This record gives sequence, C-alpha cells and structure tokens, in this order.
Amino acid sequence: MTTLLVMTAGHTDVQLALDNQRHKLDGNTCGTLHDAIKERSWSVVDAPTGRSRDLIKVLPEGDLPLCTPKLDAVLTHFAPSLPTWALILETRRQDARDPRFAGEVMERRLRDRGVENVTRVAFLTGDEQLEDPSNEVDAIVRRSVVVTLSNAIGLATASLKPDDLVFVATTGGLAAANELINELVRLHCVGGPRVTALEVPDGDRAKQGDRAVEEKFHPAAGYRARWHALSLVEKGNLLGAWGAVSHLEGAPGQEWTQVIKRLARFASSLPLPTAHDLAVLNHQRMAVRAGLRVELALRAGDIPRAVHGTVAFFEASFWDWLRERDFSQQDAASGDLANGFGFVTSPTDEKKDRFRKKQQVWRINDYEKGIEAWLLVLKKPSLSAMWQALGREVRDLRNDIAHNEPTPDLMNDARTRMQTAALWSNNDTFLSQPLVQAVLKELGEASPDDLLANLLIEVRRRLVGEAGGAP
Repeated sequence: MTTLLVMTAGHTDVQLALDNQRHKLDGNTCGTLHDAIKERSWSVVDAPTGRSRDLIKVLPEGDLPLCTPKLDAVLTHFAPSLPTWALILETRRQDARDPRFAGEVMERRLRDRGVENVTRVAFLTGDEQLEDPSNEVDAIVRRSVVVTLSNAIGLATASLKPDDLVFVATTGGLAAANELINELVRLHCVGGPRVTALEVPDGDRAKQGDRAVEEKFHPAAGYRARWHALSLVEKGNLLGAWGAVSHLEGAPGQEWTQVIKRLARFASSLPLPTAHDLAVLNHQRMAVRAGLRVELALRAGDIPRAVHGTVAFFEASFWDWLRERDFSQQDAASGDLANGFGFVTSPTDEKKDRFRKKQQVWRINDYEKGIEAWLLVLKKPSLSAMWQALGREVRDLRNDIAHNEPTPDLMNDARTRMQTAALWSNNDTFLSQPLVQAVLKELGEASPDDLLANLLIEVRRRLVGEAGGAP
C-alpha cells in the first residue's frame, strides 16, 4: 500500500533551535534570512518543546540548527511507519518575506527520517503573485497557479490505487492556495485512494505539544452542502443532490443528509423506511408517487423519464382503482392481483377482455383492449379522460423512447405532443394540468397541485429551518 503526503511550506515550517527553545523567523524578512541560511552551515534537529516569543531577525554565529516542528508532528502521526512518498508545494519568490528555503529544509528532514521519495514543486517563483485583482477570474488565485498545482497533484496521485492513502497537510503557506490544494487533492482522488486532511494546532494555544490531528469537520462545509443539495432538489435533480452530499453521510451533525438520501431512493424507486417524515414518498396511492416523479423529471429537464412517467401515471391510477376492487363480489373471481385469479367458469364475453390467462391463472389484461374494457366497468370519468388524452400516439412515443436513442429531435417532438395533448403545460409542468388533477382528485387527493410544493417546503424546513438543530 502506498501512502502519499501532500504538504505545504510556509513561514513557520522552518524555525531555529537555540537554547532548548525554538524560535520563529521574522515574517517580514523571512526570505532574506532564508538566503543567509542557505549560505551557512546548517542541519535539521528535533524540534525543542520550548517556544521562544522572540522572533529571529538576525542569525546567530556558527552552525545553524534548524527544526521543522509541524512536519515532525505530521511524521509522528504516521509512526511507526512513514509515508511512501511526499509532495511539498512551496513558493520561491524574490521577496523579502517569502519562505523560499523552507521546502528544501523540509525535504532534508524527510530524507533524514527515511522518506526517500520526495518531490518539491514551486507554484510561485520570481515576482509572481498568487492573485491578480485586476482580473475577475484571477482575483483570488491566478489560473496559471491553479494549473501548476493541479498538474503537480495529478502526477503525484496518478498511479495510486483505491486501497492507497493520501494525507494532505496544508499547515503553512498562503491560505487561499491551501484551500485550493485541499480541494484539488480530493478532486484528483475521486474513485481512488481515501483522502485525510491533517492539521497541526498551535501548541501554545492548545497547551500541549505539537501533534497532527485529522482536520475537524468545519460547520461551513455542512452548510455549503445544504444549499447545494437544496438547490438541486428544487431543480428536480434528486439523484444529483444525493451525489453532492453523500460524502457527508455519517459525519457528526450531518444527519440531515438522510433526507436527501430518501429523496434519491424515491427517485430511483428503491425501498424507503416505512415510517419517516416525508410521508408523501410512501403515499398509499401509486398515482401520487408517479405524478411527483413526472413533475420532478420535468423540473430536471429529463424528458425521457417524464414521458415514461406520464404514461406510468395513468397505469398507476388504473391499478390504484383495481386494488380497491372486490373481485370476489364483482367478478366472481377467487385470488388476488398479486397471485392471479381463478374462475369456476372461464371468463366469457366482456369479462374475457378484462382478464388473460397466463400460467394456469387469470391475470388483469392491461393491454389496450383490456384497459378499455376495464374503464367501462370502473366508471371513472377522469381516468377515462386521461386514457383518451394519452392516445395511441403518446403511448407509441413512450415505446419509441424506450427502444431508441432519445435524440434532441425526438425529445422536442415529445414535448410538443405532450403539450398538445394537455398532459404537460407550456412551461413543462405536470401536476398543474386539469386532466392530471382530476385523476388525482377522483382518487381522493384533495390538493394535487400542492403535492410537490408541500414536499419542497418540508425539505427546506429540514435543511434550513432546523439548520442549527436535529434534522
């Protein structure tokens, strides 16, 4: 197994060890001091536990004992093993403040400790600046810097396998670059090795020795994920919403992700918990669930799924009514919908159209002729009107999409047909249509046009209204 350490180099990553204390270098002249150190005899020693408050502005005479307290803390985290490979991301600018020698000292320390594979990459050199305020796109981090960092991280992670490990420790350097480095490491490792972020809390404030710890979950990350997920849900992209936040599942205080997971399972027609507070997803009427799926598909611009769902909505409504039928009393049939029916005398006349024999039992005939025969018996005007609106053209369209590649021309034609049949509105909505509402009201749903709105209100309440508490 390979273990990669990605680490940044900054002002406090290299310090001077004097009189059993470590001393930080003056930040305003750090680069100048580094130039002087490079010309002197120096070595890297274990970091003293004591910390001096005096900044080094002038180097002492003689050999210079340097220490790398943050790197040492990170290596202690790996003990008793060591990282297989280390990537140091540094700056080498001609600026009096730039810690341009820190990367070289850190490399020496890593090699002294037994890490043989060390790569250093400078993402800023010469007189380069991290940002360019005059350019809106480059105002935080210039694009060329992003490319340099991404290429370095990409090369370092290219050969890693899913069971390898990556640790990123942006303990020094430029804050904006560090934030970017963390995200680039995670990006390049998607589908590959697990990434763990390390931080080294300031020992003075923590009242303890330096030690590397796994980065604490930042509340901002959770809220960033909440608005991203909610935005995708509002657009009907339930699977995308779960994909955007699934990495937070199990993180402390992120139980709200289960709301998004339930929505994604609903979108995929996967089993849901019997009892949960998004009750409409388990609605007893299949037509309600089918109608929601069509509305969400239209919001997401998923025309193929919306076409399938529109025909499925009628079929769900049809079966909702059959589930309420007393076949024993009304059809002189024994059995049920799941297992099929038996008759003392085989069905004849109009009853024969309503059932078809399959594997020694009679099943509901849900082909065109059978549906039309059942509609005469069920006597549900709105359901019959929906059947007429679907027509052969729309049903064939569903088959065309199922068996052909859904080209843009086919999708545009599908939208036109659905709108012409008054199954979809001109704004691509479904639950707003009188035909659809009439079917749902006939089934007992009082406010069909509020189904999705109420669901979104509840999801928003869970993600926003209770953001500071339990989901």
